[in-house]
Amino acid sequence: MQMNITARHDTKASDAIKQRIMAKLQKNESHFDHITNIQVTIDKEGSLDLAEATLHLDTGQEIFAKAKGENMFSAIDSLSSKLESQLQKAKSKTNTRKGIDKITRVMAEDPEEPDEEVA
Repeated sequence: MQMNITARHDTKASDAIKQRIMAKLQKNESHFDHITNIQVTIDKEGSLDLAEATLHLDTGQEIFAKAKGENMFSAIDSLSSKLESQLQKAKSKTNTRKGIDKITRVMAEDPEEPDEEVA
């Protein structure tokens, strides 16, 4: 997994902030191992700190979340929880699709109606 961290405007990406981002987002990767790339951007919006992230999955999906907080650490924590809920939803969709595909294949291999008509 590749992770890019970008700081915009007057925001500084200190080592503590980078470590917090990596720790929180790698925890999300342990739940869902299809993440290929993560782009994190930190910024300041007025008096609030802003953190946003885009996760690229190997299924072709992109997951985006944005969070604001009084300080950067609270914004990162909020961002992580938002991403975790979206990843759980994406994971359940892939599990559901796999189950549907399996049922469809079984039905195609063993149809209930005969293929030939008897005259």
